[in-house]
Amino acid sequence: MGGLRDLLTPRGDRIILLCWALLCLTSLAVLWSVTEPIIGPYEDVDPGVPKSVFWRQLIWAIAGYCGLVAASRIPLRHIDNLAAVPWLISLVLLLLVPVVGPVISGARRWLVFGPVSLQPAEMAKVSCIILNASLLARGVDSQRKSLATGASLVLTAIPAVLVMEQPDLGTSLVFWATWVGMIFWFGMPGIFLLVAATGVCSAVIMFYSEAVAHQAWPWGAYLLVILATLYYVRWSIPAKVSMLAANVIAGIAIPIFWAQLKGYQQDRVMAFFKPAEHAFSAGYQTLQSKVAIGSGGLFGTHYLKGTQKGLAFLPERQTDFIFSVVGEELGFIGAVAVVGLYFVMILRGVDHAAAVRKPFSRFLAMGIVAYLTFHVVVNVSITTGLMPVTGIPLPLMSYGGSNLLVTSAMLGLLLNVSSKSFDV
Repeated sequence: MGGLRDLLTPRGDRIILLCWALLCLTSLAVLWSVTEPIIGPYEDVDPGVPKSVFWRQLIWAIAGYCGLVAASRIPLRHIDNLAAVPWLISLVLLLLVPVVGPVISGARRWLVFGPVSLQPAEMAKVSCIILNASLLARGVDSQRKSLATGASLVLTAIPAVLVMEQPDLGTSLVFWATWVGMIFWFGMPGIFLLVAATGVCSAVIMFYSEAVAHQAWPWGAYLLVILATLYYVRWSIPAKVSMLAANVIAGIAIPIFWAQLKGYQQDRVMAFFKPAEHAFSAGYQTLQSKVAIGSGGLFGTHYLKGTQKGLAFLPERQTDFIFSVVGEELGFIGAVAVVGLYFVMILRGVDHAAAVRKPFSRFLAMGIVAYLTFHVVVNVSITTGLMPVTGIPLPLMSYGGSNLLVTSAMLGLLLNVSSKSFDV
């Protein structure tokens, strides 16, 4: 009996496991709420979300726990040695999506196997983290750091581009976020980070100049500031040229990239900059989300009594905007508690990455931390109106089996790293 209990119990950090359990339970409670009619004078209003959403998520949570346990017990050296296998499998599945995948809500993102729908992009996230961890671990103590960095960049770009074509801009950004987090831990030079940061600033300012202000001077003024800064700083000529080139290329590329986006994606971005003009179209989701969170106040409208959720004003309340339901019914206190659980997992993940000896384990842990951080920060920012809508789910909370399984497996790998059982 003890052996069976040990087999069903994951290794590693019990605090991370507790946070996983609390977030899954909170998700189930919120999903039950969004499938129930509102309590009060609106009892006859259809909740708009079928009860099957709750029961399916319950089944996926159980499957997620099994995946977490399995991932926590597989020797990490085996995962390292076979790192290319899951990446190749996910690549094949991504290539199959545009061929045999059904069109759902105007996009091809899923493969359907009978009653089960699989989103290959979710599997590609974890497989890319594993492969990058293996590549970087082999280059950390050698003179081939540049080669390892370049190889990881290419192998990240391939699935990211395929996901972008589905189209799924939000998920494609996850690949880059995890890559940056792992490369930073790998020992990215400070000048590289600065060049990348200024390049992003150049892209944002160019977009504002072209699409929002319709004037060229903001980007031109930014380039003058960059030139003046480069004139005074004591950097090498190659470093100065690299920074200037990165800013110019990023600025020029933005109009081209913008033209490649789908119409609805452009509308979502413009709704962020001009919310009043899109209040009843692309900006409707964000507006209703902010109303829901704002109406919750400090302690919330109380469980099952949220009107934005109950009267179906809030779209996608079971998936991308589930945090809005938390804010409405559980209030600021409940929202902070949920974010706090993620914060604890992220902090403990960084601690484990710093403490473990094996390079593969370190990079694997940091990739998982970067994945979790990006998802949480972006989703919460979207629901509170701080970022344009990009369709990023809240891990362990949003309805969806693929994301729940993958996130649980990733946390199982993080537990595996924290146990140090195979760190030899």
